[in-house]
Amino acid sequence: MALPIRSTSAWSQLWTESARPHGARGRRTGPRLDVSAGIHTRPRVTVVDGRGQADGEAAGPPGPRNEEVSVAEVLLFHHLYGLTDGVREFADRLRGAGHTVHVPDLYEGRVFDRFEDGLAHAELTGFDTLTARGVAAAETLPARIVPAGFSLGVLPAQTLAQTRAGVRGALFLESCLPYAELGPWPAGVPVQIHGGQSDPVFAGEGDLEAARALVAAVPEAELFLYPVDRHLFTDSGLASHHPESADLVAARALAFLDRLAGTP
Repeated sequence: MALPIRSTSAWSQLWTESARPHGARGRRTGPRLDVSAGIHTRPRVTVVDGRGQADGEAAGPPGPRNEEVSVAEVLLFHHLYGLTDGVREFADRLRGAGHTVHVPDLYEGRVFDRFEDGLAHAELTGFDTLTARGVAAAETLPARIVPAGFSLGVLPAQTLAQTRAGVRGALFLESCLPYAELGPWPAGVPVQIHGGQSDPVFAGEGDLEAARALVAAVPEAELFLYPVDRHLFTDSGLASHHPESADLVAARALAFLDRLAGTP
């Protein structure tokens, strides 16, 4: 399926200028996200402070989970570097809570240590091809899956969420596409979005605006922002990792999956 959201050249420019992990490039300067202009009062938008505590949210670890809840079936897509140990670890955290998690390898065995190499491989393969591989990975799975993705992996995850009948919900980590360019958001499908409030990619390249538009249009949508100024802070194996925020993302994702698993 050809995606109208971003051409290959646009994705190349986006990643080349903005998506290198913190520590592998100099800091990129630019307009800072203004979190004082009413964002704290926006419905279903949560900003986390420097202690990892959100507005109106108690500090400390989450409470005990309901052990009798049924499981969700998640289809989790990796980011630009490939199927890294950090992506596998996140999948294992979801599995450890009892959920079923499928992690297809869109790069067919290739994993990259350097951003530039991952980008070159993605460009050579083609973003449309990578999305098509992700869509194909869902063909043998039940209809009631939860598509999820890290950054680049949101391309197939959001495509499935908006075009595959019967999905139970969707989980977007550090990326969000303009939903209207894929068609209407399916009625009654919840989505949870996580991103860094000062991430030059998520906050500076249009993903935050797309996420806010989705939250404004979809009653079941949630957006969580974290005090992070780097991209791919959720991957524990990259220099961009932000442990406190990543742990909070995982806890919220698990609570989200528990809620989805409890729906028919």
